[in-house]
Amino acid sequence: MIRVRRTDGDREHGQIIVLFALVLVVILAFAGLVVDVGMLRNNRQILVNAMDSAALAGGTVMPVDGSVAGSAAAVNSLIDKTVQANYPGLPSSAYKIEYKCLIGVDTSTPAKPYISRDIPIVCDPSKSMGRAPVASDFLGAGPTRFSSCVPSVGDKCNTVFISGAATTPYSFARVVGVNSGSTGVVTAAACNGACGKSPVTPVDVVLIMDRTGSMDATDTANAKSAANSIVSLYDPNIQWLGLGTLGPSVTSGGCMAGGASSIGTANAPADLRRWVPVGLSGTGSSFSTNYSKVSAAISCYTSSSTGTDLADPITMATYELLNNGRPGVRKGIILETDGQPNNAVGSGPNYCNLASAAATTAKTKNIEIFTIGFGLDAASGGDPACPDTSGTWKGKTATALLANMSTQPTVNPTTCTDTENTDGDHFFCIGKTGASTDLSGIFKAAAAQLAKGGSHLVQLYPVPAVKNVSPGGGLAVGGNSVSVTGVFFTGATSVTFGGKSVAFTVNSDTKITLTAPAGTKGKTVAIIVTTPGGASASTPADEYTYN
Repeated sequence: MIRVRRTDGDREHGQIIVLFALVLVVILAFAGLVVDVGMLRNNRQILVNAMDSAALAGGTVMPVDGSVAGSAAAVNSLIDKTVQANYPGLPSSAYKIEYKCLIGVDTSTPAKPYISRDIPIVCDPSKSMGRAPVASDFLGAGPTRFSSCVPSVGDKCNTVFISGAATTPYSFARVVGVNSGSTGVVTAAACNGACGKSPVTPVDVVLIMDRTGSMDATDTANAKSAANSIVSLYDPNIQWLGLGTLGPSVTSGGCMAGGASSIGTANAPADLRRWVPVGLSGTGSSFSTNYSKVSAAISCYTSSSTGTDLADPITMATYELLNNGRPGVRKGIILETDGQPNNAVGSGPNYCNLASAAATTAKTKNIEIFTIGFGLDAASGGDPACPDTSGTWKGKTATALLANMSTQPTVNPTTCTDTENTDGDHFFCIGKTGASTDLSGIFKAAAAQLAKGGSHLVQLYPVPAVKNVSPGGGLAVGGNSVSVTGVFFTGATSVTFGGKSVAFTVNSDTKITLTAPAGTKGKTVAIIVTTPGGASASTPADEYTYN
């Protein structure tokens, strides 16, 4: 029998295989750390982008008015589609959609949310609260405060908040038993409107009021009250406001917005003041530092026997804005009417087509148009039809026309329902059954919507930051009163001094006071402020040295 003798080299060969296998596992583990963690970070950034895009998409149709059925559901659907477009396959259970009411802050000491200024114009959470909101309902720091908002129970919400996380399957890290990683929770919020800023940003506006014969005494009083609500909302030093009429007015005297009872001519600028009797602030026969002439015109605003001409007042208001307005300032027209057009300077009977063309011209000049249909339902039900005998508007309703005339007409309803504004456009409507409703809220909503910004991302609770500690040092036994200055301290939940929790007082959004605890001489420690928005970063600005 021949025996094969195993040498030491043969035994070492087997050990090398074992060692190689062990080293390979380590290599794969490191590869997992590099490749898989890199993929996780990349997926987190993709998720951040998806959440931001979805929030911005939802923000474009804010505010959501929960009193209108299905409005929040439509926003949720838009958000879901945007998420899937940017992060395909992310399950809806991985993220949550919430709504908030975001308002501004009176920066006086102590700072308080601007409830009376911003609610219910920009948002209104009172339905879910079951009462009028109070300061303690609002959280946050910096220039804004937010509350919960539930559109499904009728709240009006101006901010959408999305939070979610995604799971990333690992490839290499599986060899050490780690199959996946989480991106961690990602949040995004977007608001549309004033969003904490003053609703009185610079705009040039012409308000056109219906004074045709169909406006009875109650309607006229309602319209006057609503027009005065804009006067009270706006600031004459920031907003330039002009007043137009439908039909035309007298051109001089102390009681403009009254008088003339015939349609007459409409040639700019000769007939401008018949249709816009009070020009924009600082021009023509108007005012320079106050709304006195607008208020005087509103006070003597009366109905007349003229027909309803929607084309000419729009054309004249457009001329006023372009020729007497300020360059670079946002411009708008707010038109209120209670009926379909049945008259105009020039030939008829395609009056709806003329009105639509005038609105289109204004919009091409970057003038935003808000239309308010007031009591449009005919007595027998349904809206009155346009008198047009040919063209686009033949047989169409006044409601459809006004919706189309407004800026961003995403939906043209065929029936006027109370306070219709479900699609983010500039069309508002009150039916006959709601014609006694106070128009002030709608006028103010349109005015505030004009003097606002578009959809943009917001930070509901900004992370606090410490900027300075005074004094910067003290006795080794502690006991010094320390003043910490920075930003976003409102709502602070804890303050640590060298890792130790200490009692503190939030004096304002920018100041906290505390007493230094005992410490070791020569030791430098950090002071960290924590709020619901996060913890302040440790920087040289927050250091305290025991002397």
